[in-house]
Amino acid sequence: MPARQSSDPEPSHLPEPPSLPSDLPDADASTAEFETSPEAAHTEHPYDGSALPRSATWAPTRDAVEAVGQGAVLQRAFINYGEQVAAKFVYEQTLDAHAPISREFLAVVRAVYAEPRCEDGLGASAFKQAIEHLRAAGSVLVISRPPNGSRTFTAYALLAHLVEDGVINEVRPLSFGGSKHFPIKRLPHEHYCGYLLELPPDEDDFAVDDSFGGNLNRLVDRLERRHCRLIVLTRPGQWRRISHGAPEGVSPDLGTVRARDIAERWLLGQEPDFPVGRWLDHQGIKPLLTGQTPTDVLNLVYLILEGHRATESAVTEGSKTNQALRREVGDSPRPTFEKQVAEVVAAHNNWENELYAWHEPKGRSRTSFERNFLLASAVLRGDPVGHIYARAAKLTEHLDGVKVEVEGQREPGVIAMTRAIGAERQVDDTLTFKRPHWGDAVIEYFWNDRPLARTTFLKWLAQAPLVDTSTSREALEIINRDNRLSLAERVGQFALQMAVRHRNQTPLEEIVEEWYKHGTAKELWPLAVGLVDSAAIHAASAPYIHTMLLRWSSRSQPHLQRAVVEVCTGEFGRRHTAKALRRLRNVAAQGHRDVIDTLREAVRVLWGDATVRQMLFGYVVDWCKADATSRTVGHRTFTALALNSPSEAAGLPLLLQAVVEANADEEDAFRPTVQGLVTGWRTLLRQAAGPTGERDLDKAVFSWLDAVLERHELKPVVFDTLRQTVNLLGPEGPVLRDTLRTSAQWWVQGEDRPYSEEKEDLKRELSALLDQDLIARRNQPVAPQPSAAPSNRPTGDSDGDAA
Repeated sequence: MPARQSSDPEPSHLPEPPSLPSDLPDADASTAEFETSPEAAHTEHPYDGSALPRSATWAPTRDAVEAVGQGAVLQRAFINYGEQVAAKFVYEQTLDAHAPISREFLAVVRAVYAEPRCEDGLGASAFKQAIEHLRAAGSVLVISRPPNGSRTFTAYALLAHLVEDGVINEVRPLSFGGSKHFPIKRLPHEHYCGYLLELPPDEDDFAVDDSFGGNLNRLVDRLERRHCRLIVLTRPGQWRRISHGAPEGVSPDLGTVRARDIAERWLLGQEPDFPVGRWLDHQGIKPLLTGQTPTDVLNLVYLILEGHRATESAVTEGSKTNQALRREVGDSPRPTFEKQVAEVVAAHNNWENELYAWHEPKGRSRTSFERNFLLASAVLRGDPVGHIYARAAKLTEHLDGVKVEVEGQREPGVIAMTRAIGAERQVDDTLTFKRPHWGDAVIEYFWNDRPLARTTFLKWLAQAPLVDTSTSREALEIINRDNRLSLAERVGQFALQMAVRHRNQTPLEEIVEEWYKHGTAKELWPLAVGLVDSAAIHAASAPYIHTMLLRWSSRSQPHLQRAVVEVCTGEFGRRHTAKALRRLRNVAAQGHRDVIDTLREAVRVLWGDATVRQMLFGYVVDWCKADATSRTVGHRTFTALALNSPSEAAGLPLLLQAVVEANADEEDAFRPTVQGLVTGWRTLLRQAAGPTGERDLDKAVFSWLDAVLERHELKPVVFDTLRQTVNLLGPEGPVLRDTLRTSAQWWVQGEDRPYSEEKEDLKRELSALLDQDLIARRNQPVAPQPSAAPSNRPTGDSDGDAA
């Protein structure tokens, strides 16, 4: 779409490139363990100042440059509907936060990055000074820039220079993790590596700890021993808060880049012989560059390139004596340069004047069917024209309440309608527009011109892939399942495009609601979830989508709740675990039964990030305590952690794995507290049969007692937890105790569980301890109970009761 001003945080960021196999000898070094192995310890020595052998120069291809540019701009990435291989190369993300950045991507960055100029034109620029600063092993640089400041692009450019000069072998992004601290152990043990760490923005009750700046000094030593460098991305407000104690000069002002320089580098990166001066110095183009963000400049660059390429294509066709084309463009196959510029300016302005002239022609009035055929053609690009014709009639019926008889010959036909909207029919019976970005401008024009019709239009849009489009059978253009999915993908991406551009979540809400009603087990629902999930990790759209998910998580509609949970279970949850956790907390507070099982799976996924386990476990315990969520969300999520992982049915339950793996020396070590375990176990015992009728309690008891048989060191924590769980005063104590004894007996010998003496002995030992606690409880003197205000906490959840 044409350039638009935007206040999004970081819309000019490049998307994180996909992980590609590296040709470097040490690229396959394991990152599973962060601490240095003894075998590698002898290689960690102070930097001696020598550089690595200079790596081979990578010359980026034109396709690679174009793919990076399109991936950097949200609307460009989606306008191709995922069909352009080069764009997908850049757009698709990797789940591995430590995967190295491809050399081809870094080569593109070097080729197109425009360095900030010196104010006086003399001496080294701040950018070149930053490169020299990063040449020293162990160096750290903080880029603190306001929204839309190209901080990620600048960081990649700095690191690309280091790779090109042989200072480092590779570049890797780092995941900050889910805690408010960044532990040193998160630094992988690769050598000669440049790392890029983006600090998560402060949000709600989460903020990077104030000590981050001071802790950078600890990172320097580890980086220096491994000959590595680190660039940290943050925002000015956040950096002012966390910068205390940081190394001096770690966050220099790198200056700003002229918009014209950005445009020139990108144009020459894709067309080395491009007439840059003629275009960028034209009086019609210069105002479009004034005060523009990098994203806006990129949009203009692509409009210029398309106009230039269309002209070159016209010349080529003209040389083949294509008389029809010559008549269409005029006496000459090449439009005048002034006409090219005028078209770029018009496209930049969304062709508004031209579209007005089309909608309001002199001497006549456009019919609603003509207007709707134009709009349907713009939205349903790639569909057969017969299907577009039928859908335009349905849109007319939705918007105007008028049924259009398209089966007979009362209304204008496909040929007449195609010519009326100025489109061309291709050999595959699809439509294309002659003017660049005319289709996008048509949709924008409708959106701005008919604000009261937006909701109806969005409903039509969401339902377009749902219905059995056999209505086109008469036209012998039946849309099969694959075509419907392709249409659904285009519709979904369009809704996302509109939602992000206009800061309005309604387009996506309509898609999610309609496709949820269609059935979550059908193919359209996963497509909707995947669309939102992808947008949540794409740098250009992520800021708005993150905010949207936060709003959805606090709303009561089941379809929005379900979408949030599934997105938090996907790539968004893996990349932004702390954010996902807070959104799941809001969903859990609603307690919708339709999303409980999905929420349970999300808890399992997020548990995989060790840095969020303490916070996640705290949330689960709180859900178990609250009356509103104890028997639903609390029960199901605690069960998810108390049972074995589905992929490792024979392994330890997740909570007991954390007990075994916890190391007090680790910075983010987490060991579940017995008190928290007791709260969760009481929830299971109070509701022995889960909401679906499954005996989750029995599965949990079997898993934990099996774990004690396999690893005797777990017996103290398991027995202590189970004893405290049932050690209660009042009528509830005997009930929970008998429930536990029954499950333990079934564990010894039950259906599909053969008897063994070891299990019998362990069960007797547990039973004897329960009896001892019961006797001790009965021998205690009855103390007067102080009066207290009513509490929402379940009986026996106090620290004193559980002790």
